[in-house]
Parts: sequence; C-alpha cells; structure tokens
Amino acid sequence: MSAEHSHADAPIFQDWEHVRGNATVLGGRFELRRALGDGSYAAVYEAYDRQLQRRVAVKLFNRCAPNEMASALREARLTASLRHENVLTVHDIGEHGGWPFLALELAQTDLRRWLDDAPRASADICAHFLAAGRGLAAAHRAGLVHHDFKPANVLIRPDGTVAVGDFGLARHLETVELSQERRAQLAAPNSLVRSRVGVDRREAPRFAFGTMRYIAPERLHGAAGDSRSDQFSFCVALWEALAGEHPFSGADADARYASIEAGPRGRPDAPSAVLSVLRRGLAVEPRDRFLTMERLLAALQAPPQRSRVFGQFVRHGLSTAATAGALAAAFVLAFGLSREAPALDMQASSRAALEAHALVEQAQRFAVDSEPNRAAELFEFAMLRAAKATYEEQRSLATDLEALGDHLDQGAAWAESARVFAAALALAEESRASEVTQVRLARKLSTAQARTRRQDR
Repeated sequence: MSAEHSHADAPIFQDWEHVRGNATVLGGRFELRRALGDGSYAAVYEAYDRQLQRRVAVKLFNRCAPNEMASALREARLTASLRHENVLTVHDIGEHGGWPFLALELAQTDLRRWLDDAPRASADICAHFLAAGRGLAAAHRAGLVHHDFKPANVLIRPDGTVAVGDFGLARHLETVELSQERRAQLAAPNSLVRSRVGVDRREAPRFAFGTMRYIAPERLHGAAGDSRSDQFSFCVALWEALAGEHPFSGADADARYASIEAGPRGRPDAPSAVLSVLRRGLAVEPRDRFLTMERLLAALQAPPQRSRVFGQFVRHGLSTAATAGALAAAFVLAFGLSREAPALDMQASSRAALEAHALVEQAQRFAVDSEPNRAAELFEFAMLRAAKATYEEQRSLATDLEALGDHLDQGAAWAESARVFAAALALAEESRASEVTQVRLARKLSTAQARTRRQDR
C-alpha cells in the first residue's frame, strides 16, 4: 500500500460502528495512525507494528458481507504465501471485531502517481511494467489471478523496485451470493464496474468486479476470467501509459465492450514490435492472447526480428498436397511474372517482393472467384516471402494485402479477411507506413474479427 495515498485529516474508522472509542489497535499489534484509502469493501490505513517496530499498511475488510469473509481470508492466506520481489509482502493476517484484515508492506508511492508526476521515457515506463508483469506471472504460477490490475495497484518502494498489490482480493467477490443490503450498497456509482450477469432465474445473480478502465471484455459479460484477463488489463495500462490516452471508452459494460471490439485508440510511443505484442494482449477473445504472462513478457523483451512479425500468420496445418500445390503456384507465378513485366526494375524490387506480389495478385483472383481457401493458401506463402522484403516493398505489399482483404470481406470470408488485414497491419507497422494507413487497417481488422465472432455463434 502506498503512503502517498494518505489523507492527513481523514479520521480513523470514520463512522464504522464495529470499532469505537480508543479501539485503534488491531490484533493487539497494529496501531492505526491515519487513513490511506477507502474502497467498496475495504479500507486501508497506515499503522505502526508494535511488535517489529515498523510502519505498515493495514487493509481492513470492513464492508464484506458475512458469506464473503471466509473467502476473503482464504484468498489472503494464498496471497501471503507468495514470496517474490515484485509482489507486495503480506506480513500478517488477522481479524478484528469479526472483520478480516491484512498487514502489508508500506510502499513509497504507486505507478499511477509516478506516471502522473512527470513525463517519463518510454524505456522507463516499459521497465516498470515489465517488473509488475513479473509479479503477475509469479502469482499466476501460484494459482492466483489479480482481477483488478491497474497502475494504482502497482506500488513503488523507496529503493525504486516495483511490487504488485491486492492479489486475489477481488476474486472472491465474483460468484458469492449477495444479500439484498449488499446489492443496494453495490448499486452506488463509483470507480468499479459491477455488471450483473446470468439469466437463469433459478440461480443467484452474479456481478463482475473490476475497475471499468482496465477490466477484460469477458469479465464485462460475467465470465470468471483467468490469467489472460490479467494480461488484458496489463496491456490496457501499458498502452495508456505509452500513448498518453486510454485505448477504450464507454461508461457502461455494453459500451465498453463495443469500444474494445472496435480496437484500441491512439498511438503508443513504442516500437512496432511492442505494439504488436500489446494488440495481441488486447484481443477480445482470451484464446487469441498469449498463453501465459511469461510469454507476453518474453515477447515484449525480445530483440526485434522482422521474420517474427509474419510467422504468426502462417498456418502449419496445410496438407502435403496443398503445400506442394501452393509452392508450385508460387514458382510459376513468380518466374512468369518476372519475364512478363520488363518494366519492373529488378534492382529496386527484390525477387522475394516480386514473388509475394504475384502470389497476392493471384490470391485476389481466387477471392473474386469465391475461392477463399485457395486465396488463403497463396496469402500464407506470400507472407513467407514478405519477410525478406525491404521496408519500402513491405509498404507496397501492405496495400496489396488490404485489397485482398477487401475482396475476401466482400465475399463474407471474414475469418480469412481478418488474417489478411492482421498481416497488412503488421507490415504497415513494421515498415512505418503512415498513421492514417495503420488506423484504417486496424479498423478493418477489428470489423472482420467482430464479424467472425458473430458468425461463429
């Protein structure tokens, strides 16, 4: 918990009836000094640990419903078992007046304040987020999901090291039955989104908890979420920090979901390889994100290798016959075109680019003739050649691919058009095409992906 969140004049416990008078010591050990923050189900205080003579933060779950307490304590014990440099240390767990509390490491500030205090270099921003990501990954390995990752929950110690706090503390609120009184409390507007889900009247309604600004789309629709939900929140926060604006909008769950489907806004100050990683982490469907947080972090830290940009668009499941046929087509088309187009300057345009152009041109014919599968096969082999092209040639190929995607889209081959638009966007980003081109391709990609999802339902 952050000391900079303090409100010096805030009274301890304020109007809560379960502690009165001079009862300011929790567990016979933690002497409450001042309020640091107040949430929808807990309050945080700076306290003095009489036993070890140090300042700590105490989080008191003073607004839990009775059937939430056991779950809160269970999650707190799991969190306390974590030992990692980038996870906030839990010193003790206890109860006071029937309410569970945690004694936590007291940090200097948090990532939200650090970002707001002064302009930060992109490299420094990424370094802080990578450290926070390692904390998330450690929790995931231990079976914990944060469910409310955001810069305000990333603490910065006096020595500058980064630690993620509040692991698992929102998780227990997702599926518990809520009392009528508790539901009334949750109806009040604040910074948390509470999306009522479930249509089976035989079951108690559920609420999806999390900060609207960073919550994953599946949780907006009431799914419990998993570590990939944390990935999404992580990428939203990093995109926001690098771009200086939030990637999504929407004041309620439905509007927010629609904005996520439309794709992120803004242009982060980061290399194209980082943008590609973030776009994948911001995928609407969890299955389209990284398998684990470790893989996302590895991709963020990987040295730029142009061939990697295109590898994700090449399927490995083509049959032997299809592969042979496509390779043969590539050979005939490439050499045939090079002989029939003497106006092309071979010194300015590499053989790889010529082959890729020829393959895409033939793929466009297949798309127009309503043969999207054959078009997709040639597209994949075109991408193998595109990896060897120069940046200028890649910008030209991106234009050809956009045309191919448009043909596929017009033929309602939306899954295929989505893959083509994704490749075109990757080429445009890698070759530093204009921002107008990149935004247009990103919109077409988002539209094709949305149509594919509706088609699959």
